[in-house]
Amino acid sequence: MKLVKTSYWRSGRRAVLFGLCLMTGAAHAQDNPQRASGDAPAPASADAPADNSGGQSSGESGGLFSNIGFNFGGFIRPEVAFHTSQQENPNNERGNPYNSISVARQAYVPPAAAALFGITTPITWSSVPIPAGIPGTADTVQRPIPPSNNVFNLHILRAEGDMGARFGNDLKLVAHIRAIGDFGHYSDFRGESVDDQINGGISGGNPALYGGAPNYFQYLVDGKNHPNPLEWAGPNYMVYFSSLFLDYNHGPLNVRLGNQSIAWGQAIFFRVLDVPDGLDLRRHSVLDYAQEEFSDKRVPAPALRLGYQINDAVLLDGYVQKFQPTVLGNPNTQYNIIPTQFTVHDRYADNDDDKQWSYGLRMKANFGQWGFQAIAVHRYNPDGVYRWTNSGVAKNLPATTTGGVTNTLGLAVNAANAAAPSGGAGTAFSTSPFEASPGGVYSANEWFHYASMVRLDGIQGLNASINDFPSTAYLTASPVANYTQAVNELNTFFLASGGDLRGHIERAYFHEDNLGGGVSYVTEGAPGSVLDQIIINLETTYTPSRVFTSPTLGKNFLPQNDWVSALVMEKYYRFSQAFPATYFVLQYMHRTRDDLFGRSLRGYGGGDSYGPNTVSAVPGVTNANYVAFAFQQPLPQDIYRIGFAALYDPRGGILIQPGLQYKPSGHWAIDGFYNYINDRLSGNPNNNVFGGQTFANEFTLRVAYQF
Repeated sequence: MKLVKTSYWRSGRRAVLFGLCLMTGAAHAQDNPQRASGDAPAPASADAPADNSGGQSSGESGGLFSNIGFNFGGFIRPEVAFHTSQQENPNNERGNPYNSISVARQAYVPPAAAALFGITTPITWSSVPIPAGIPGTADTVQRPIPPSNNVFNLHILRAEGDMGARFGNDLKLVAHIRAIGDFGHYSDFRGESVDDQINGGISGGNPALYGGAPNYFQYLVDGKNHPNPLEWAGPNYMVYFSSLFLDYNHGPLNVRLGNQSIAWGQAIFFRVLDVPDGLDLRRHSVLDYAQEEFSDKRVPAPALRLGYQINDAVLLDGYVQKFQPTVLGNPNTQYNIIPTQFTVHDRYADNDDDKQWSYGLRMKANFGQWGFQAIAVHRYNPDGVYRWTNSGVAKNLPATTTGGVTNTLGLAVNAANAAAPSGGAGTAFSTSPFEASPGGVYSANEWFHYASMVRLDGIQGLNASINDFPSTAYLTASPVANYTQAVNELNTFFLASGGDLRGHIERAYFHEDNLGGGVSYVTEGAPGSVLDQIIINLETTYTPSRVFTSPTLGKNFLPQNDWVSALVMEKYYRFSQAFPATYFVLQYMHRTRDDLFGRSLRGYGGGDSYGPNTVSAVPGVTNANYVAFAFQQPLPQDIYRIGFAALYDPRGGILIQPGLQYKPSGHWAIDGFYNYINDRLSGNPNNNVFGGQTFANEFTLRVAYQF
């Protein structure tokens, strides 16, 4: 029996390009060369140790263990990201810019409640302001939450271990376990800190996510607290098997059974054919070192995967896999991407999606300089889609404000509901997408700012929250015709609620069919020339009736036929005999319906205000295009490696990531890299993929000890 350690620092690692992707971000296997070229399943997974045992091991005296071999290894690594931006994450309570901005609010007579105010003629939401002399109908508000000022965006300790056990020539057990702790060295928000005398505390949603301190790691869905198999997590730690499977390899047949990730395609960074798995965006989102290809981001799942080498040129690769969703950062954690004024209800278990399976088949062929591949996949889209949902919180509008001053609007609406079939304002709220609790949206200015930042339509989104929920009629809510009316209605209800309202949305999942193909070509030129051995890959997928979130968050989702394509050119080139070859990659992506975050392009183009006569807040855009470039340059003896990656959105945004890796000895490795994001190169930042992401400007340092 032989014991073999794996290596943390591996040569020949391909550079990868980095981007900020909410729902469709990039993740590729870190250290598996077969993954990098899109090949069939190898004896070890993307996260599993390489088999360095040099063939079959044998014990000293034969017997029971004479044909069994083991390999093992791992590392411990603290990771720290230093915050360099003046902006905190605006999706979190303490990063909200309206925590320090005063906004004037004026209430208007609700058209549906005109009779309560002695008005008999028809009016609109911009007709009759309630006189400022009536208590509770006009004020100037600033969100009552202190801003944060973080030194760190990330402060975690990571430990990983991997093991391979070989039983004979054909069967292996592959295991990779990962443990991460975050001890919370941040200016955090605590849910109970906003409890007040008017509306109490935050009532809706899972208390483990919204009621107290931030929960960094637990993935919690409605109806189930352990949706990820082989994962154990608490608010400040997580431990899980990224790989735990049996690998059988005999002749042309390879079979893997167990918890695993599946990586397809040859486009690096841009996910085109790489459709089987969702992403885990806890920890560091997709902001890790680009040259590592973000291998730990792919969500593992129980699966059966089979590969069959028909001949030297043609490979078949298929899988059946339990459906596991993309995992987003929790509310008020450092890389959270959903504004925390809105409570999310994940329906993964409620809708029995945790019992669904995905499956797919790929054929890959190589003929000389040419390569071809095709895929057909039936899957549940792991990114999910969102819409308004019932809050389930039965709270009446308050009848008093702080200090006991009568709130005329609250009294009026509650009175209007006293005999309503809904059972009163509280019951009406419970079957609406709103909750009268602190920590929500406090002004129309804030509403429109966030709607445009997350690529939604602030006007039609308000109308959908009313039209799709009949109980809102009992609250005297009604649809609006333009921006001015929307502002007046929103501010009216924020005032009537005693300050603000929290919104409720649900996350749902839909199956889809992905059909794709790819072609590759390796150029020939003078040996050693720039034009020699350039690898060119073209990949494209077509998804009929892919379901997107509507920019209105309406009950009717947005089904659209979707095309995603990428052109990739990569090459190794040696500038000097004194230095190892430099790796270059240049990529272009074209998307017809969504951006890299999976957000519908129909939601692009919004802003904080649109003028008094605006009917539709969001003009939308068609097609998204991205250009990415990266290189990696090892220095002599490969002690240092210089890395660089950049992603450019022609609509006005860019991400640049320079980095340096240093390995002073066999056990130690030090990485440092900087993420620079600019969303204002031209025009409206909500017209490019990076709008709202500049809080992630940061320097990351990692020090690893390999054992």
